[in-house]
Amino acid sequence: MIEKLKNAVNTYFNYTVPVVAGLSFIGIVLSLVVEAGSMLSYSGVAGCVIASFIIGIVAFLREKKDLVSILAPLYAVLIFNPYSEFTTGIIMQIMYAATISVIAIRLIKKF
Repeated sequence: MIEKLKNAVNTYFNYTVPVVAGLSFIGIVLSLVVEAGSMLSYSGVAGCVIASFIIGIVAFLREKKDLVSILAPLYAVLIFNPYSEFTTGIIMQIMYAATISVIAIRLIKKF
C-alpha cells in the first residue's frame, strides 16, 4: 500500500507547486470576494492550511526528506490558530501563501 502511494506521489510530484500556490491564493481571493459574515470568509486561512498539509505529505513521502516542508503544517497551525497572538488578516495570508509557494518550488528543485 505504501509503495503504491509513493509511486502516485512520484507521478504527480510535478503538480505540487501549482496545487499549493493555486489552493492558497484562490482561497485568499475567494475570502476577499465574499462578505465578511459568511463562512467562506475564512477560505483564505483554510486554503493556506490545506496547502501546507499537502506540501507536508508530499515532502514526507519523498525519498529525501525536507524538514522545512514536513513542518509546514505545524507552522500553519501555529500561525493560523485563532487563539494565537498572530493576526490572520489578509497580509499574513498573502505572506504565508507566498512562503509555502517558494517552499514548494524549493522542494521540487532540491529534493
